[in-house]
Amino acid sequence: MNKDISSRFPFYYGWVIVTVSFVTLTVIYGIWWSFPAFYVSILHEFGWSRGGTATIFTVGSVVYGFGSLAAGALVDKFGPRRLVPASSLLLVIGCVVSAVSTQRWHFYVAYGVFMGFGVICAGYVPITVTISNWFVRRRGMALGIGLVGDVAPPLLALPIQYLIFLAGWRAAYAVLAAVLLIVIIPLTAIFMRTRPRDLNLEPDGSPGGIEDGGRPRKAGKSMQGSWQIVNREWAETNWTLWGAIKTFRFWFLTGVMTTAGMGVGIIMHHLVALVVDIGHSEALAAIVFSIAGFLAVLGRLGGFLSDRLGREVTFTISTSLFLGSALALLMVLKSDQIGLLYVYAITFGLGSGLSAPTVSSAAADLFGGRNFGTILGFMNIGFGIGHGLGAWIGGAIFDHAGSYTLAVKTAIPLFILMCLFLWLAGPRKVRKMVKG
Repeated sequence: MNKDISSRFPFYYGWVIVTVSFVTLTVIYGIWWSFPAFYVSILHEFGWSRGGTATIFTVGSVVYGFGSLAAGALVDKFGPRRLVPASSLLLVIGCVVSAVSTQRWHFYVAYGVFMGFGVICAGYVPITVTISNWFVRRRGMALGIGLVGDVAPPLLALPIQYLIFLAGWRAAYAVLAAVLLIVIIPLTAIFMRTRPRDLNLEPDGSPGGIEDGGRPRKAGKSMQGSWQIVNREWAETNWTLWGAIKTFRFWFLTGVMTTAGMGVGIIMHHLVALVVDIGHSEALAAIVFSIAGFLAVLGRLGGFLSDRLGREVTFTISTSLFLGSALALLMVLKSDQIGLLYVYAITFGLGSGLSAPTVSSAAADLFGGRNFGTILGFMNIGFGIGHGLGAWIGGAIFDHAGSYTLAVKTAIPLFILMCLFLWLAGPRKVRKMVKG
């Protein structure tokens, strides 16, 4: 069955991998990113401080970040077909623990021990590694489509908010646990595969002198299609984690993920509270959150732009959109104009959507190979730590200043830094886009 399953589809099996990845990420990150909706309900029930309550997600994000290294090593060793279902089961336990929590440390256990580690081991790192194995020439496009799932969750903000309204936040967690058991665990156990070689296939569906993971076969002159190797010595290196961490490119990419995580964490996890504070309803906040999610999906589908324009140029476009979203929020805080919330939703959504496939493709361009999961996992520690710090910083600044203005201003230089770091990493100096 393992070798015959691809013959049951009239198209390249890599697109099955992309589809399953999309569904998986949508559900697991739908649960993970739904914290802002639960955040307000938890505040109302327990009366805890905002900074203290936000540390629930901070703890989970730190575990998510440090768990990236384990996730990378585990997917390299066991493959996604075993790792993703097992990790989804951890998420089920996390949802159940959250549903019965009565103390803050209960949530720390739920988000830290189970959900943070479960999400990263079923999410971004193993999925990015797997899709990068299946695609080379169309890597940006494939990652853009597959990684739609980790920005599509804001689309679930309204149904989750409605579910919380109808049945309460505890019952909502129980329903999310059931979805994982019924949908994600069986789907990934049946259809996931680590690399084309497992089904006697080639990356991109046709031979082209490319090994699994995107490293060129030594006999080749350049990458097939629109990508050309500039630094052959670098591209042919069989990168290990120890070898990668000795390079400046590794640390600049880690810097990209860390600063991006902090900037996004500051804004994203306090959006609902920000909107409510300036006198609007939670329903409006959920609508804005959902619009941002829809636009993020469109941004993800623009992942092919990095295949055509190059990683650095595309990421600069993404950064400009992030900066526009921060400026829109600052104007909202100053003038309370509802229309500016929609400007925020459009720019933040498109920016966040376009960023991940671009950075992920850049990382695969530079360090793709048999140990890419471990390398990417180490880099992603920066995102998890940055995201958790961002959530805490946003809450702590509000507790101190009584406003989110300074918090949003803090995100602006972080967005500028992340763009600078990608240019310094210089994926174009290893593989560059050529016409024809």
